[in-house]
Amino acid sequence: MHPLETLLATALTRHWQAPVTVTGLKRFHGGAARETFRFDATTPTATQGLVLRRDPASSLIETDRAVEYHVLARAHAAGLPVPEPLLLATDPDSFGAPGFLMREIPGGRAAFVSEKNPYADIADTAGAQLFTALGRLHALSPTAADLAILPDGRPAARLAHWRREIEAHSSRAQPVAQAALRWLAARCPPDPPRPAIVHGDFRSGNFLVDDRGLLAILDWEMAHIGDPHEDLAWCFDPLWAHNDSRVAALLPQDTAIAAWEAASGHRFDPTHWTWWRMFAGLVGLAIWIRSAHEVATFKTVDPVMVYAGLIPYRFHAAQLARMLEEFT
Repeated sequence: MHPLETLLATALTRHWQAPVTVTGLKRFHGGAARETFRFDATTPTATQGLVLRRDPASSLIETDRAVEYHVLARAHAAGLPVPEPLLLATDPDSFGAPGFLMREIPGGRAAFVSEKNPYADIADTAGAQLFTALGRLHALSPTAADLAILPDGRPAARLAHWRREIEAHSSRAQPVAQAALRWLAARCPPDPPRPAIVHGDFRSGNFLVDDRGLLAILDWEMAHIGDPHEDLAWCFDPLWAHNDSRVAALLPQDTAIAAWEAASGHRFDPTHWTWWRMFAGLVGLAIWIRSAHEVATFKTVDPVMVYAGLIPYRFHAAQLARMLEEFT
C-alpha cells in the first residue's frame, strides 16, 4: 500500500467513524497550484470515488487551502456545479501536506491550453451553462463568513498583490510588467458597487465537460471578494481561447456576457473593461514569472512549471506590449 493511501484511510476512518480501505490511488498531472489525486474509499457499506487536493512543494501561486475549501462549500451549497467538499486538513500530517478531500465527479474532461476546438459540438451548450453558472456565483451576496475568510480583492488591493508577486520573483528586469503596472496604477477603477465572490481562475481548463455539456467548475484556490469583471476578463483572455475567436472556444463575447448578465443581476460595464483586460494579462505574466523563478531556483522540475515559465510567459509579455502600445 502506498504511504498516502494509509494516511487517507486513517483520516477517513476517523472522519466517518467506520473502517475505510483506500485503493486505486492515482495522481493527476497538469495543475501546479495543488497536487491532485483520485482514489476509491471503501467502507463496509459502499465504495466511492474521492479526490485529494493538497499543497505541493512548489507552486505557481501561494494560496490558502482553507479559502478554496470554504468557497467550494459555499458554491456547492448554492447548487452550483462543483465537487462536494468533504474534509479539510490544515495540518501537514493527515494527507502528507495541508489539503482537502472532495467527492469525485466522474466522466468529465478538461481542455489543455494548446488543444484545438476542445468543445466541438457542445460548445454552445457548455458555454451557456458555464456563463450562467458564473453569473449565479456572482449573484451570491457575500456573507460575514465569506468576508472573514476570502481575501480582499478590490482593484487596488489586487494590483498591489500582483506587484509584490512580480517584485519577489523576478530574476531579471521585467520592463513590460513594470510598464503595465504603471499603466494600471494610473487608471485604477473604483471599488465595485456590488462586490462578489470571484473565482479568480475562471477559464478553459478549469472546468469539466462531457458530451452533454458542463459538469463542474474546478480550482477555486484563487477565490476572493472583488469585482466580477475580473473573472470575465481572465476567461476572455486570448491565452484560453484555443486559437478561436470565441471566448474560451465556447461562445461569442456578446453571447457570453448576455448569459452572465441574465444570471448575475450585474451589468457589464465597458468603462473599465480595458483596465481589466490589461490586469488579466498582468496576472498571467506574474504567474509565469513565478513559475520560471521556481524552476530557476531548483525548487521544481515539474514540466508544467517549465512550460508555464516559457510559452505562456512569452504570450502575455507580447500581449501586454501590444495593449500598452494601443492604449497609452
